[in-house]
Amino acid sequence: MLSLTKAWECDIWPHALRLRLGKKVIARHERVAGETLDTALSMLFRLRSPSFPWRDSVAFNVDTDDLMLMVVPWQPGVATPQELLQLAQLQVMQHDSAALHKGGWMMRFESACWQQPALVSGVQHACWERLQTLARREKLRFRGIETPFQRLLKYSRRTFPEKALFITISAHQCRIASRINRAWHEVSTISLPQQETVTQLRVIAQLSGMTDCPHYLLNTEEGEPQIITPQEKGV
Repeated sequence: MLSLTKAWECDIWPHALRLRLGKKVIARHERVAGETLDTALSMLFRLRSPSFPWRDSVAFNVDTDDLMLMVVPWQPGVATPQELLQLAQLQVMQHDSAALHKGGWMMRFESACWQQPALVSGVQHACWERLQTLARREKLRFRGIETPFQRLLKYSRRTFPEKALFITISAHQCRIASRINRAWHEVSTISLPQQETVTQLRVIAQLSGMTDCPHYLLNTEEGEPQIITPQEKGV
């Protein structure tokens, strides 16, 4: 039976917003200097078709500075995964004291194994509240925030090789997470010139010193997740 409900997806970048139903793009809004996110989102959501209140839902795919990624080692004395998340929260606050005035960060696991380094994401609490408020104002059920790495790791089915790079690319930055010896190693964020993806991958592989392993890749704006082998990269 055809569902009457719509599950909206809203992509958020520093330069643009996009509203989708599945893979179908319904509307796009190019952000301009001085325009607040609230204003830009309000303009975008005016372009969707009206519906019954609270029937439809929305999830937000955030790829801005409101999102951060880190690898947190399982240190001696940590007894539970929740304690590991608390440790991640403490480390973030030590490096970003200004976040305290914004409500802090909401931390969660992207990928974790018992007594192994965990890949952890953080979303600014103020960003979460802003998007939740927008959904409420639009009378849409709020499905939360999804990160680019959630989509990439879901594609990999969380069966990881011994050594690999996980890369998300957008118009403004690349996020890179490395795995070595079957464990998360480190996360970095870099800005690269606008070039062909194969050229960007070659630069990333050389900078990371990991040219001989598969690269799990997601272009957050225009592509589906994929796996690139060393032979395909030509490095």
